Amino acid sequence: MINTTKLSAILIALLISISTFSQQSIGFKQPEKNFDQAMELYHLNKFGSARDQFEKFIANSVRAESNLISEAYYYRALCAKELENGDAEYLFEQFVKEHPESNKKAFAHFHLGDIQMNRKKYRQALREFKNVNERQLDKETRLAFKFKMGYCHFMEEEYDVANGYFYDLKDIDSKYYEASNYYYAHIQYQKENYETALRGFERLTNVQAFEKVVPFYIAQIYYLKGDYDAAISYALPMMEEGSQKRKADMARIVGESYFAKKDYATSTTYFEKTIELSEKARREDFYHLGFAYYYQKKYDKAAEYLSMVTSANDKMAQNAYYHLADCHLKLKDKKRARVAFEAASKLDFDKDIQEDALFNTIKLNYELSYSPFNEIINSFMSFIEMFPQSDKIDLAYDYLGKVFLSTKNYKQALGALEQIKIKNAGIYKAIQRVAYYHAIDLFTNLKFDEAISFFDYSLQYQSYDSQLKVKAYYWRGEAKYRLNQYTEAAKDYNSFILMPGSYETPYFAMAHYNIGYAEFKGKNYDKARSWWRKYVKMELNQDAPTIGDAYNRIGDCYFVERDFTQAMSSYEQASGFADGSPDYAMFQKGISLGIVKQHKEKIMELNRLINKYPSSAYVDDALYEMGRSYVALNDLDNAIRQFKTIKEKHPTSSFSKKAMLQLGLVYYNATDYDNSMAFYKRVINEFPGTQEANESLLGIRNIYMDRSDLDGYMRYTNTLGSFAQIDAREQDSLSYVSAERFYMEAKCDVAASNFKKYLQNYPQGMFVLNANYYMADCLYKKGDKSEALKAYQEVTTRGKNIFTEDALIRSGEINYGMENYQAALGNFQRLEQVAEIQENKMEAQIGVLRSYYKLKDADNSIDAAQTIINDSKAAGEIVREAQYIKAGAHILKGDTENAMNEYKVLAKNTQSAEGAEAKFILAKHYYDSHETKKAEDEVFDFANKGTSHQYWLARSFIVLSDIYMDRGENFQAKQYLQSIAENYTGDDDIKSMVQKRLAVIQQKMAVSTAAESADSFKIQP
Repeated sequence: MINTTKLSAILIALLISISTFSQQSIGFKQPEKNFDQAMELYHLNKFGSARDQFEKFIANSVRAESNLISEAYYYRALCAKELENGDAEYLFEQFVKEHPESNKKAFAHFHLGDIQMNRKKYRQALREFKNVNERQLDKETRLAFKFKMGYCHFMEEEYDVANGYFYDLKDIDSKYYEASNYYYAHIQYQKENYETALRGFERLTNVQAFEKVVPFYIAQIYYLKGDYDAAISYALPMMEEGSQKRKADMARIVGESYFAKKDYATSTTYFEKTIELSEKARREDFYHLGFAYYYQKKYDKAAEYLSMVTSANDKMAQNAYYHLADCHLKLKDKKRARVAFEAASKLDFDKDIQEDALFNTIKLNYELSYSPFNEIINSFMSFIEMFPQSDKIDLAYDYLGKVFLSTKNYKQALGALEQIKIKNAGIYKAIQRVAYYHAIDLFTNLKFDEAISFFDYSLQYQSYDSQLKVKAYYWRGEAKYRLNQYTEAAKDYNSFILMPGSYETPYFAMAHYNIGYAEFKGKNYDKARSWWRKYVKMELNQDAPTIGDAYNRIGDCYFVERDFTQAMSSYEQASGFADGSPDYAMFQKGISLGIVKQHKEKIMELNRLINKYPSSAYVDDALYEMGRSYVALNDLDNAIRQFKTIKEKHPTSSFSKKAMLQLGLVYYNATDYDNSMAFYKRVINEFPGTQEANESLLGIRNIYMDRSDLDGYMRYTNTLGSFAQIDAREQDSLSYVSAERFYMEAKCDVAASNFKKYLQNYPQGMFVLNANYYMADCLYKKGDKSEALKAYQEVTTRGKNIFTEDALIRSGEINYGMENYQAALGNFQRLEQVAEIQENKMEAQIGVLRSYYKLKDADNSIDAAQTIINDSKAAGEIVREAQYIKAGAHILKGDTENAMNEYKVLAKNTQSAEGAEAKFILAKHYYDSHETKKAEDEVFDFANKGTSHQYWLARSFIVLSDIYMDRGENFQAKQYLQSIAENYTGDDDIKSMVQKRLAVIQQKMAVSTAAESADSFKIQP
């Protein structure tokens, strides 16, 4: 019998159990449904919605043991990748970390690598790909994995590794078939496996993605294989279709193929077509076109295109430079050939080309006499350093020796010569010559001390060139004379005269003349007279001003020795030379007649001087001396007339106060005390502090004494202050002498202080004039020029005195230096009026000229300059400066024609600073006037003449570069500028001017240097 109670309990428990299971099953099935929906959306490429569903599934799933959880995490990351969400990489990394046992781990690493590859981070991608277990991937993913591995290695230029992956894929029918074949063929092409590459590219001839690049490769491979006919046959039809770039590529291959077949005429047609079709032609195109013309001997066209290949420094450029030089040689243009050879020699890709180019640079520099910035010497030094075993080394030395004998760049040449370790006779001869001409250059620019040192240097090698030795002695004597080293100068002149060969030089006679002056300066009058007598006998030009000057100096020697008869004879001979200071000769003859008591004859001679040379600087002297002679003849009326004439017509003359003193004396002797007193007092009033004032005071005292009016004399002297008071005069004298002693001992600081005290204590003292001048001199030496100027001006306001000329020179110099040009002009103009020393008169004229020019007074500048130019006794350097300023004054007036005429005269001597600048100005003028051929000729003439003033030469070559740039000859312009940049050593604005132009040229010359991109399409893995 069944126990129903027990059965009911079992049924109830079973029902409860069934009910519970049912609830659990329904709750578990719902997430699976979400997962299925997410997968369905994923397969429909609805990745956004799919991600949402995967995230819901993950959020609602509580049973970690479910294998769907890891799947959801994986696909969520995959959706994020497809959506290019920023957290895709993070989600894959989280998946790998949290689900290491998942069968999707290999896929996750693959996708992480793929993300890095898409970011073009190929090395990081490869690191992720290395974590992929390839066997766990499905077939499609495995193919993608292989391709992407190959691609990443390819992009990292690991071609051998990449080649293996592409090889595995190239024959498999997949979406990677075409790309794999392309990359495999491309790698084989790079490895020069042309047959294999050709088969690979031929598979792709009808593939749209590669149709732009594959034909180029195929045609190129035919060319590289040497099958030029096939390359031409393949490429020619393709020139009629496709893009302009494709047509240019095919034209290039056809041109290169014809070139290889040595059909240069046909190749030029296609190279020109290539350049025409190219948006930006490649250097290689110009290079091949240039050579095609070169081999046809069309050197002008070849040069045009080869010059366009020189924008880079590579082997192609070196070869182009070298053959460009040969083109110019064939066209008989050595200047351009030299430039191109020099450029080729700067590159070392082909040592044989470099050696030959450098040697030809040396050779052409010599033939063209071209070495403005020491290029030939620098190139030679480079040659012997780089190619000491060259079979051309002896010839190079030979050219170098010849160049050293013609170079004008003396300073740098000497530096190069001294660097040569093994010197032969030719080098020593070159040292002798270069040192000599460098010394001459320094002498020309008034650097006498330096000149002497280089004459000494030259004479160390005097045995190599006897003629240079002879000249060196002469010019060293000249330099020493300019430095007042008269004894040493005479020795050098004498050595010169005694040397064989000196007679043939143009200096032989002049050396005798110069020794005369050296001995005269040394007060050896007998010797001086003897040398001048020798000179006048041997001077071929008997009308030369120096003949007249020599007779004057002979007369001076006799005069000093008191042989007045012989002196007068010499002065008489000197007076016959119109350009030899005849007025001086007549004056000195007159003085001599007076000394021998022939006063009437003296008066006649001096009258003749005044009548014949009324503008002579000796007129006031002559009037004074005539007055003295009339006194000696007791012809007081005529004496008075002469002295009054001086005062009236020459009031600024130093003889003005002397004449008044003499008038006082003459009237005193005539017992005309009133007139005597008047003139004595005028001297005291107008020239206080002078010796004449002291003598006048003595004369006044005598008049008062003769009149027995001592009280009157005392009253008069009281009006004069300390100057005339007996006790004060003694104190005055002692105070001055104390200061003067310090001055004579060269203790300028103490002297200046004492002179200042003296002037404060005795403003009307007897020595005011001297004290002011000496104090000014001390202040000037200390550099206190402002205070010195005040003291000099005090001297110049006291009438003509022994210090007037020096004080005016210093005042003018200081005012000029302080840019007080109007005041300086006044100083120099007054000096010109009162100067009795010829050197001071010339100094005045120069000062007037400079001041007018600074004041931009063009007309007066021109007149002042012409005065100096017309002076036959003006030194060469002074005449140069005058012509330079005259040219500048014409520029101020806008008179370019006359300015250029002056610059042309100056430019004949480019060793002078003025001449070098003038040469540049001429070149720049012609350039600015669009007369570029004249400008070019001026620059090359400048280079041929040479100069030590390298700045102006460099400026001229910059003008030359501008000419070439304007003509479109950028290569020539570039090379000249680079030569300046490499060889010019000055620290100024030259280099900035050069760099600015080089930058412009570089931009103009820039052509494509990049190879055509054969893989420019976008990868679609």
